[in-house]
Amino acid sequence: MEIDPPALYADDVLSCPVAAAVQTFSGKWKPILLHMLCEQKMHFAQIARALPKASKKVLTAQLRELEADGLITRTPTDEPRVRVIYAMSESGKQLAPILLQLYSWEKMRRLDDLYQAA
Repeated sequence: MEIDPPALYADDVLSCPVAAAVQTFSGKWKPILLHMLCEQKMHFAQIARALPKASKKVLTAQLRELEADGLITRTPTDEPRVRVIYAMSESGKQLAPILLQLYSWEKMRRLDDLYQAA
């Protein structure tokens, strides 16, 4: 695939596909939420318990943004006490290996920094 010349994006940074993609999963808790949902479907209470430092308000907002961006799905259950199950959407599943690559890349950078500091 040929990459567009950077001048195409000089007037609008978010017209750059990389910038737009990164913004989609940028947010204080979004990368961790995606990481967790890559491994399993989760209901909100599970997510909140796993991230005790995140406020429920912020988690809700970030989950809604991820849903609006098409990366996750939100499915209410039909139980007497309705719970909402979050899962990766098809688009989110396509993003998962890219996030894994980013994860591996950063882990390697940290190891390199440790070796260089020693």
